Amino acid sequence: MSTERNLFSDTWHRVAKQRIRLRPSVKVRKQYFRGETWYIAHDSYGDQYFRFRPEAWDFIGRLDGARTVDDIWKNCLDRNQDRAPGQGEVVQMLSQLYAANLVISDAPADVKQLFERMKKRKAREWKARLIGIFYLRLKLWDPDGFLERTLPFVKPLLNKVGAAFWLILTGLSLSVVVSNWERLSDSSTGVLDPANLPLLYLAFALAKVVHEFGHGFAVKRLGGEVHAMGITLLVFTPVPYVDATAAWAFRERWKRVWVGAAGMIVEIALAAIASFVWAATGPGLINALAYNLMVVASVSTLLFNINPLLRFDGYYILSDLTDSPNLQPRATRMLKHLVERYPFGGRFSQSPARGNAEATWLSLFGVASWIYRVFITFSIIIFVADKFFGLGLLSAIITVAGMFVWPLIQGIRYLVAEPRIERVRSRAGWVTAGVLAILVLLIGIIPTPRHFRAQGVLKAENSSFVISRASGFVVSSRSEAESVKAGDVVARLESPELELAIESIESELEQVAAQERRAMYEDPAALAMLAERRSVAEKRLQELQTEKAGLQIVARVDGKWMSPDQLDMTGRWFPRGTNFGELVPEGDWEFQAVISQDDADAVVDLSSRAGEIRFPGSAGRVLIPSEIRVIPGKQELLPSAALGWSGGGHIEVKYDDESGLRAAEPFFLVVAKVPAADRQLWHGRTGVARFELSPEPLLWQWSRDLRQLLQRRFQL
Repeated sequence: MSTERNLFSDTWHRVAKQRIRLRPSVKVRKQYFRGETWYIAHDSYGDQYFRFRPEAWDFIGRLDGARTVDDIWKNCLDRNQDRAPGQGEVVQMLSQLYAANLVISDAPADVKQLFERMKKRKAREWKARLIGIFYLRLKLWDPDGFLERTLPFVKPLLNKVGAAFWLILTGLSLSVVVSNWERLSDSSTGVLDPANLPLLYLAFALAKVVHEFGHGFAVKRLGGEVHAMGITLLVFTPVPYVDATAAWAFRERWKRVWVGAAGMIVEIALAAIASFVWAATGPGLINALAYNLMVVASVSTLLFNINPLLRFDGYYILSDLTDSPNLQPRATRMLKHLVERYPFGGRFSQSPARGNAEATWLSLFGVASWIYRVFITFSIIIFVADKFFGLGLLSAIITVAGMFVWPLIQGIRYLVAEPRIERVRSRAGWVTAGVLAILVLLIGIIPTPRHFRAQGVLKAENSSFVISRASGFVVSSRSEAESVKAGDVVARLESPELELAIESIESELEQVAAQERRAMYEDPAALAMLAERRSVAEKRLQELQTEKAGLQIVARVDGKWMSPDQLDMTGRWFPRGTNFGELVPEGDWEFQAVISQDDADAVVDLSSRAGEIRFPGSAGRVLIPSEIRVIPGKQELLPSAALGWSGGGHIEVKYDDESGLRAAEPFFLVVAKVPAADRQLWHGRTGVARFELSPEPLLWQWSRDLRQLLQRRFQL
């Protein structure tokens, strides 16, 4: 206990003369965290666990029902003057024990108050269930007897031999996955196909049943008891669960960690077995189920169960590895202590941390876990609303009320009526009002920079592409950005096959000429056929000679020679019709950016604002437009197929459009003129424009984003 405490309390008279004792159903044992002793109280009647510090247990352990609370406290004060709890701490401690039904009082109204406390506890539980509408837990079965009977069959796997077998199994499974990686990637595209969803859920349910039994058998293997198993309605989807809280009473840390990891261990083993079945079977029901089981059992374990920011296995493993019992509540108390101690100036506040390092760790964890919970909760709300809008809307209202409105009410009640801050209540009120005023000022009044990004394509007016008219190997080419005149050679190709073809045709013509001379004396009737053959050969020779002339790629207009592949061109073979580059005349370029309807309200603000353009592969180089103008009206055809999905872009196009230019939704086109004096410019190059808009308070920006989300996803 800290020495900065109130030794006496004004409410001491309420408990001083009472005789209190622990209930007979409460069993207590020791545990060690970071070299310190803790006491774990297990209420077998309510199957609940509670942790006490040694200083608290020094007082609680002497509650025998024979002595008064005042006598016991004075005795503790005589023994441990510096570490004994103060009267205020004793009152708070007893109220918590009383609310948890861990103690019995000699007061006549104890039975009646017991039922009152039970009703309040049930009310709190239902309130928590209502707020946590996406995480409802229903107990269905006491599995302790079943686990006890089947443990002898499973026990041989829960030792070092089983661990070695698991490592071998997992290693072999990884080799199977790697050797079949291409097949695995091809199958992944159909995981969320509607026809596969029943198998996916069946695999998910099977994996979670195995997962929960893994926890249960681990607890039984170490001597604990498991008395609750049922389903959790996770986003209204039944998911099995088992109550493994008996592991909290294990003294050795490795036992608690093993229980926390047991579910993931057996789930990974199940995924390994499924991978063998999948690799050994052909297309069919068994193969599909094995694939879904392999994916679900591995991905869900790695992405969700091991995540310490949610109260799944990873959270409890982290708590045990860091010797941080009640990690989430202590992190919350740490944040509350920081507020009470520093902004409010309350010296009465006691830190739940045992040093500066732990205080920092708890604070960061508390903030990160709250942000992540908010993110996950609202992601789930959007997911549910996509399927069932009414249910999603109701869930959103309940969640907002539970996560923001109710804490706000509790905060106001805390500022107005909390006895602990009586001496600093005025300062706490002014600090809170000041913080709220600053938030209103920063979020709702002060304008902040605003911008948005749009994908586009670069085009040059009157530019012309240089297309090869023959196939061949490049032997030389002009340097990029070199000025050329019409008729200049910009690249030279050679084609040994073309030379051989020309020589072959020339030889054929000589042969036809010799046959014609002989036919004039021996067979005049064959002259017509030979003349037709000579005509065909001459036309073919003319075509080949024209193609040979095309091996010299000539500029048709004046301009700068731009070729993005110029450095990799020499020595490569290119087919006929290849675009070698373009000739860009003097003048400005245009960057045509596609603006989605989500940013339609910002289009009218573009003409007077600044912007910048960046291109992939040109890190750190920025183009500043000299002029920005908006093309009136909504557009349907993209300025380049490279901007659409079919060309590798980010804009959705219609599936029945073979050109890849017709967008799935109308858009706005913004044209930004850019200077030509830059080597990173070439016709058809795609990039991203960033447009600056008029500053606006964050509150208006967020409200607009929310409206656009509702309009886009739910047509509201």
